[in-house]
Amino acid sequence: MELSDSKQVIVERHNKVVYVDGGRIVKVFKATKPASDVFNEALNIARVIEAGVRVPKVLEVSQVADGSWALSTEYVEGVTMRSLMDAAEGTPEYDKLLEQFVDFQIEIQGIHGSELMKDQKTKIAGMVGKAPELDPSVRYDLQMRADRMAPGRSICHCDFNPSNVIVAEDGTLYACDWTHVTRGLPEADAAMTYILFKMYHPGHAEAYLDLFSKKADIAKQKVHYWVPVMAAAELSRGRKDAEEFLRSQVDAAVDTD
Repeated sequence: MELSDSKQVIVERHNKVVYVDGGRIVKVFKATKPASDVFNEALNIARVIEAGVRVPKVLEVSQVADGSWALSTEYVEGVTMRSLMDAAEGTPEYDKLLEQFVDFQIEIQGIHGSELMKDQKTKIAGMVGKAPELDPSVRYDLQMRADRMAPGRSICHCDFNPSNVIVAEDGTLYACDWTHVTRGLPEADAAMTYILFKMYHPGHAEAYLDLFSKKADIAKQKVHYWVPVMAAAELSRGRKDAEEFLRSQVDAAVDTD
């Protein structure tokens, strides 16, 4: 894959750099990223599109000049929900945007995922087992919670946050970044979104949870039940920037059990 000289960096993470390059978005991963992970993300996108979710379609998966793998998707003219929320902070417009965000999440969760998608229960239980430096008794308790997870058929983004929602110029919403998608329970998916709000936008976490609970008709207690499990699973990704916070979410649940 060749990138043009006019490409612009959108965001840079520990494992990738994301560019806008003409009519496409290109994720260029670090050389340590396995090819199988990149192709798997492309496969995830194809499956959720086939299921009926609004997602920028895959254009190409190939290597760039230095041998690293890259994934390109179509560029949707618009802005992220995050940027709109930041601009509307403290105004009634923020509440409208949060409602749109929650409605879109529930819309996605209302679509049944393919049986070929990763099973949420299996994936989360495995990740909890790999979470570093957890007390063995705590790890066991959280794995047992995951093992008791009821079967679910909903498409669960599992990284659904305002930065991963594009608002097109006509107001249509598109969801991006499908690396972690699973087929499972909406309340566990919402628990991950709640964690992300608490990490990066703590002043709006409870408003998100209140709105999700009412609109999805799911008790907040059900979402809270999965918070320590999803936090422990996230620890297994080696997110050093969020390790202290994630551990606090696990510890808080242990202290109340």
